[in-house]
Amino acid sequence: MLNFFLIFLMKSGQRCTAVKVVLVMESVADTLVEKVKAKVAKLTVGPPEDDCDITPVVSESSANFIEGLVNDAKQKGATFCQEYKREGNLIWPLLLDNVRPDMRIAWEEPFGPVLPVIRINSVEEGIHHCNASNFGLQVKSSALSL
Repeated sequence: MLNFFLIFLMKSGQRCTAVKVVLVMESVADTLVEKVKAKVAKLTVGPPEDDCDITPVVSESSANFIEGLVNDAKQKGATFCQEYKREGNLIWPLLLDNVRPDMRIAWEEPFGPVLPVIRINSVEEGIHHCNASNFGLQVKSSALSL
């Protein structure tokens, strides 16, 4: 199951079908975040010719957009599971926990190696969040033991 969440990193998150946000029940959120964080820590970052897991995003302007989302989340209190690191248009993978609806990254697609985690307390809360989006969504629902 954890490999599903790491799909957000394929092509450095620059795929239309990449995971863009994770809604997770509060009761299992800590366990899930720790497991994903451990997987992220093992990823390699660098140029594509070195066969790295995470490679540069498509342009400097794309990297600037992603950084704007990250900075907004930081200002509003998201938990950074890794240190934010960027060199030009190379952005290291970043898992953001405790993302709230008032943060841009809860609604705007980063199209990069950043994965926001929104903790919810009910299925209805998750459905409400999805229905509040201005964009079409694909959903993967899972019931799993962590």
